[in-house]
Amino acid sequence: MKTTNRKWKRAVAGAVVFSVASALFAGCGGGKEDGIVSGTSPAPSTQATAGAAQNFLASKTPVTMSIHMHSFGAFDDAWPVFTEAAKRTNVTLKGTIAKTVTDKNEAFNLMVASGNIADIVTSTKVNMDKFGQEGAFEPLNDLIDKHAPNIKKFLEKRPDVKAVGTAADGKMYFLPFAPDGEAASGWFIRQDWLDALGLQTPKTVDEYYKVLKAFKEQDPNKNKKADEVPYFTRDNNTAVYGLLALWGADHDYYLKDGKIAFGPIEPTFKTGISAIAQWYKEGLIDREIFTRGAKAREVMLGDNIGGSTRDWFASTAAFNTSLKDKVPNLNFVPIAPPADINGKVVEYTARATVSTNGWGISSSSKYKEEAIKYFDYWYTEEGRRLANFGVEGITYQLVDGKPKFTDEILKSGAVTQTLWKYGVNLEFGYHQDFEYERQYLNPVAEKGMSEYINNKYPRQQIPTLAYTSAEESKLKNLESNIKTYVMESSQKWVLGAEPVEGNYNAFVAQLKTMGVEEVLKIKNEAYARYVKK
Repeated sequence: MKTTNRKWKRAVAGAVVFSVASALFAGCGGGKEDGIVSGTSPAPSTQATAGAAQNFLASKTPVTMSIHMHSFGAFDDAWPVFTEAAKRTNVTLKGTIAKTVTDKNEAFNLMVASGNIADIVTSTKVNMDKFGQEGAFEPLNDLIDKHAPNIKKFLEKRPDVKAVGTAADGKMYFLPFAPDGEAASGWFIRQDWLDALGLQTPKTVDEYYKVLKAFKEQDPNKNKKADEVPYFTRDNNTAVYGLLALWGADHDYYLKDGKIAFGPIEPTFKTGISAIAQWYKEGLIDREIFTRGAKAREVMLGDNIGGSTRDWFASTAAFNTSLKDKVPNLNFVPIAPPADINGKVVEYTARATVSTNGWGISSSSKYKEEAIKYFDYWYTEEGRRLANFGVEGITYQLVDGKPKFTDEILKSGAVTQTLWKYGVNLEFGYHQDFEYERQYLNPVAEKGMSEYINNKYPRQQIPTLAYTSAEESKLKNLESNIKTYVMESSQKWVLGAEPVEGNYNAFVAQLKTMGVEEVLKIKNEAYARYVKK
């Protein structure tokens, strides 16, 4: 690899994993094994030339570029989405990651260490910013201004996307994936149980408590056993902490009065975690809340013992259909977030408006201009449709001028995973269209999402921030220990192994000793830079 950046050369020279990298990669940069060398033009492809639309051409003659991509699996040269894009743009992509590779972080690190950087690379903002500033990736600012009118227009409309794509040095080393949609997760409750007990949908924290209490004590599943689990979750990491919203508290970083705050050191956290510990003691929360894991919904709903949760709309509502034979009366529906103790109705989660994933161009690539023009194609109307819906006649048909997925896709049982097999809706630099997901939403999920969006329940999220190398290093050293300490302390309190009262002040003091205030200072300085951009 050739580069003018000495710092980057030193970083690569210090790597010692060349033999491992060669075992994992099928020739990073399209090695000789594939008959292609990065930066060289392959034999002309008559198919690409004949099919290319002149206004989409990224190159006058067909070229092949290497791509390092691991988005729900290693890049597949045969994905219809990208073979179709090749016909339009004259750019064929050749994947560099062996399909047996499952760890995308390790794959990226090994590529970087080898010094053999693919022409196009997909990865996270942290990786692209860090190694971009060290010289591995080409700044995109001038390339966009000169050769990418569609990207430029999009970034002018979406300064938030540009801000996330911009590193601390003011340069863009990658184009982020821009998701669409707003609502992510919501509160769900067993409507069939409410009906069985003659209860109304809870609208406040007090009403929610009374409903969970009734679920626990009044045998809503009518099996004459005290086996009901009023509240459960499937995420061992956030576990019970989603309930903190009922007390206006949080277990993580969040925006408060225009600045980033840390929930566990806010006074509301003590109130919230104390109340949750009491609910757990009363049996209103799954006894295995910290260990139940990913299959919690299948178990709790499939055994007809789970009463309420907070989770993603689409996948959670789908259990009404998938379990209808096993639990005929199952009616698990979204409800508005119960008003917290201050009367506020807020959903703490929301979909990211800008992803931390995206793609950039190697500083050593001989195809920088062609690559940015290729990127620009995905911001055209046709390119966006291709990325979101796939290839007409294969994954969708046009109905009244709009793409509609085929029955084969919609009835696959796992629409998202099926689409990935065609290269549809992967996370690279383009603007997602939520209509792709709306087509296969369960009506229950769609109704819930619409309610959350129309009523503006989701709160503003902290954007993806850009840190300097020094800031990134400092955060890495501090945050891991802080997070571990918070989780361990909180778990002890919830499980009753230690009382909150008498220990909380020491907990806050310890967090400050561990550097939480320094972390907040760094994050707020980065947030101020983001707002300024």
